[in-house]
Amino acid sequence: MKKPSFYFLLAGLTYFFARHAAAAQSISGHVDAPEQVKQLVVYLQAEGAVQSNPAQKIQPVSQKETGFHPPLTVIAAGDKVQWNNDESKEIDHNIFSLSPLASFDLGLGEKGSKLAQTFKNTGVVNYYCSVHKNMEGKIIILPDRYYQVLERPGDFVIENLPEGSWTLNAVVLHLRYKAEPVRVTVGKAPVENLTLKIIKK
Repeated sequence: MKKPSFYFLLAGLTYFFARHAAAAQSISGHVDAPEQVKQLVVYLQAEGAVQSNPAQKIQPVSQKETGFHPPLTVIAAGDKVQWNNDESKEIDHNIFSLSPLASFDLGLGEKGSKLAQTFKNTGVVNYYCSVHKNMEGKIIILPDRYYQVLERPGDFVIENLPEGSWTLNAVVLHLRYKAEPVRVTVGKAPVENLTLKIIKK
């Protein structure tokens, strides 16, 4: 009696994982932007009943040689950024931001300390160290974890997407430009040859 049940369960699990693996697709295309535009983040936002990935993640940022590494951090809303003081010498660091999106001051952290902050709203946050005026970092908070960072406009690929309706957009770090959002439907096959235009505000 147990043997047929085991094989029935195994077949069911195989079908489940095969179905979900097949459902994950990709989109690809090109960012069309003026030459003034440099670094940007191409991302997708779920629409309707598409399930995003809400489980919180912790993104580490190292403080070393009086700098933030990496200087740009990309997370999803609800994630936490953790600043680790990895200096080889006894150097304190402070992390603060005056951003209206997320204003905070985590105080001083000595060598070996870990300071953290959770970000709930989407947008861009600039942060600094009050001890070292040259230290500056940036956090981009997205609605989902489907994105690609581009050092300059060009080709992009975003993979492992569930089927459904999405909006393709970009965070443009040049203040005078923005992206024109594109609606995308992800089905059984990859979506290719998309064009995301960057225009003046």
